[in-house]
Amino acid sequence: MIIATGSIALDTTRTPFQTIEKALGGAASFFSYCSSYFTSVRLVGVVGEDFPAPHWKLLQDKGIDLTGVKREGATMFCDWNYHHDLHTREYNKLELNSLLTYKPVVPMNWTKTPYVYLGTTVPEQQLSVLKQVKSPLFTLMDTIEYYIDNDRKNLDEVIARVDAVLLNDVEARKYANSANLIKAAKFILSKGPKMVLIKKGENGCMLFTPNAILPSPAFPLETVIDPTGAGDSFAGGFLGHIAKNGKRDFQTLKEAMAYGHIMGSFAVEDFGLRRLQTLTAGQLQSRYNLYKQMVCF
Repeated sequence: MIIATGSIALDTTRTPFQTIEKALGGAASFFSYCSSYFTSVRLVGVVGEDFPAPHWKLLQDKGIDLTGVKREGATMFCDWNYHHDLHTREYNKLELNSLLTYKPVVPMNWTKTPYVYLGTTVPEQQLSVLKQVKSPLFTLMDTIEYYIDNDRKNLDEVIARVDAVLLNDVEARKYANSANLIKAAKFILSKGPKMVLIKKGENGCMLFTPNAILPSPAFPLETVIDPTGAGDSFAGGFLGHIAKNGKRDFQTLKEAMAYGHIMGSFAVEDFGLRRLQTLTAGQLQSRYNLYKQMVCF
């Protein structure tokens, strides 16, 4: 069972090929939907009074417990353009709205939940959730460049308190002030976490512990529609598998990395959560088996 927190947003995504407006997005949305394929998920977050009922039902119908989601003000809204490479993007508009003043409250009967995901949001809110959960077995956090630049003190405290940190390569280099990812990972490990995962987009991910490095490739795709949410989908597969098995040995971490890549690969095949809505357990396992054949030599 996992507690997930982070942004729940309305996303307008513009690519050179198509545009979708006010789709369900946000770190917590993608993570929760993906991890729910593996285990029960409890969501702590905030949406506005304007949050569409179909989006709420989409999460609820997947079995995600929304007891910890507040309704107040207006929902976070993002509007961005992707370049032709579907990697580089530019913000047209970012409205944090109710997320700016949100104070997370973990329901009392959730405080002993064993696994915690702190999706991208204000570091002070991540800290608040951490302080409310009692002795979790494993905690994983993500962040973005904005908080590295503008809220370093609180971010440092979050990183010092979690078991694992998930960053992309740009964020890792910026946080560690190092061009070399191995040096960057060692710097982050020195701050307290037991492991660091550095995402490299279509080039996969690298997992670092004090004693080992595990590089893993992304699942190759011929068609990518919308890369939004790929990182949080990866996190959902990664932590979902760990929570399902209740173990963190190196073999389980390898499998979790694979499931992370698989969930990310499905997420990018359509806008928002569309592809994930049609994903079956059979399709998930079939792609996982194919991935294992590809990387085993």
